[in-house]
Amino acid sequence: MFIALVGRAHLRARKRLEQRVAVSGREGRERMLRIARVLEAISQAARAGGDVAAAVDAVASLDIIDADAAIIRRTASPHRNEVLDEIAAEYRAFKRMGPSFVRAFDFQGRAGMQPLRDAMAILADLDGDWRRALPDDVPLGHVEHRWRRHVMTAGGIDRTHWEMATYSALSNALASGGIWVPTARVHRALSVLLAPPASPVPKPAFSLGDPHAWLDERAARLDSALREVARDLDKRDPPLFAGERLRFPKDPKEDPGQDEGRQLALTCYGMVPATRITDVLSQVQRWTGFIQHFGHVSTGLPPADERAFLATLIAEATNLGLSRMAEVCGVASRRALLRMQTWHMREETFRAALASLTDAIHAEPLAAWFGSGHRASADGQAYYLGGAGEAGGTVNAHYGRDPVVKIYTTITDRYAPLHQTVIAGTAGEAIHALDGILGHESSADITALHTDGGGVSDIVFAVMHLLGLDFEPRIPRLSDRQLYGFEPARRYGRLAPLFGRRLGRDLIVSHWAEIAEVIAAMRDRTVTPSLILKKLSAYRQQNSLAAALREVGRIERTLFTLRWFDDTDLRRTVTAELNKGEARNSLARAVAFHRLGRFRDRGLENQQTRAAALNLVTAAIILFNCRYLGRAVDELRHRGTPVDPAMLSRLSPLGWDRINLTGDYIWSESLDLDADGLMPLLIKPLP
Repeated sequence: MFIALVGRAHLRARKRLEQRVAVSGREGRERMLRIARVLEAISQAARAGGDVAAAVDAVASLDIIDADAAIIRRTASPHRNEVLDEIAAEYRAFKRMGPSFVRAFDFQGRAGMQPLRDAMAILADLDGDWRRALPDDVPLGHVEHRWRRHVMTAGGIDRTHWEMATYSALSNALASGGIWVPTARVHRALSVLLAPPASPVPKPAFSLGDPHAWLDERAARLDSALREVARDLDKRDPPLFAGERLRFPKDPKEDPGQDEGRQLALTCYGMVPATRITDVLSQVQRWTGFIQHFGHVSTGLPPADERAFLATLIAEATNLGLSRMAEVCGVASRRALLRMQTWHMREETFRAALASLTDAIHAEPLAAWFGSGHRASADGQAYYLGGAGEAGGTVNAHYGRDPVVKIYTTITDRYAPLHQTVIAGTAGEAIHALDGILGHESSADITALHTDGGGVSDIVFAVMHLLGLDFEPRIPRLSDRQLYGFEPARRYGRLAPLFGRRLGRDLIVSHWAEIAEVIAAMRDRTVTPSLILKKLSAYRQQNSLAAALREVGRIERTLFTLRWFDDTDLRRTVTAELNKGEARNSLARAVAFHRLGRFRDRGLENQQTRAAALNLVTAAIILFNCRYLGRAVDELRHRGTPVDPAMLSRLSPLGWDRINLTGDYIWSESLDLDADGLMPLLIKPLP
């Protein structure tokens, strides 16, 4: 909450600065025209030997000219307009709650944080009382350079800005791990977060091997790949160079089997029986027993009333809400649905249930045609928040003026969802890219991850490689990215203008043991990848461990960029896998359509529950489609209809035309099911 309060204070200050700059821009044009007329009047009067003072006074009074001069002088100062010019207006809130906050917790920190801790002690002692002066030896070591001219003025220490600088430094230190609270769950010491849990069976120590041997191997591979690309540049058709930029090859967009694949999909989906979403979930429950994973928080027992639980799940997934669901489902009251939500729906129960559905999807024979089951893709999907929000109008350029959250979902190449998390609409996706493939509980063995531009960072490249996994993203504006190498750029001929600075071996070697500790903690699930990466990225002055990881990532990103030049199959695979995620997002949007698709819950925990329910219901629909489409294909073959195996990979289990998602939330008292628990297909009689 405190970090969010500091962030909102800076956001409001930025908005005021933008408004002031806009007004100043309009007034500035008038001011410059007035000064131009004054200068012209002076010049004309001087040339004619006239009265300069009278000529100037005819254009503008001396008071106006003095005011214009002061504003222009201030505008031309070396200190450009910045957010901190407006931050003092936010002091009132921090004066009230800041001292209480710093007294409420036992803050500890690294030795370098001692000036900040001393400043916090002064804040707690003064308690916002301006009748008491700051001590003469007030600590300043924690004040960042950008704050200095506001804090250290000609008249001494500006108390308002000193206190605001201290609260800002505390927020940054908590985010980065420089300051921690021993009893906190998230804001603990970095060493505590990375420490493996106590285990009766000792685990073998994790090692990345010798850093020098690793660097020698990667440097040789990088040098060889760069020289090969540089040598073949002039032989490319079309050429890869356009001016001083690489022009990446574009693959043909025509798809020769598209029409045949669409016809097979229409035929197979036409054989799937029309079903309510309630009956879909009941059948999936009969096949997998996923409800058994939703144990009671106290007793561990599964829900006693299956339909009441499924009604609660549908209410969360479709964004209908418990009150409306109680009115239309006819199986339970709102109180009963609320009990199901409160006592059975938790993060760990959703995770276990989703894993059971993921394994069931991977076990379907038809799913084997969609992919090997060893690849995954991650993508974020925006959902608008209902009601007016404080951040309205300042979210970002992608989603307009309304506040949004994003559900960042990871799915396998067989369309099976692995993981989801809710992140802020303005948050970067890169630090969450690893959570899905390292945090799921299914038996899927993921060896490669694909993301779009939002999930790309050098640190993700580094972590994926050191974990023995492949990171194959679609990097936006790849031709604008720099290449990196250990050798001088001139060694690579025409590629030389594309190089950044040379990579540093010493930085990687000096932090190799710390890197191994971070990788081991992620591999053993001691810490969530997004948590540790967020802390490493939160240092305003670049953390040396994060810098070392970025150096490793630049090696791997450069190697991947060079692969992208030559490997047509790689480009097609990455595009195809990301398209699966986009198509899955369309299904999720169709499910969560109530209340205009807007999340009315503003609490993160409620949003996480809604996102988990949505992911689980979409997984159930995918499993339902996989099973019935597989039966449809078998029936076509049984009836002698030729089915091209190459077209089966073009089928998608994401259709919802045959599933009633809207309004009709009742259960069929009896379904015509066969021995396998399946409804009969819609089969047209043979002529």
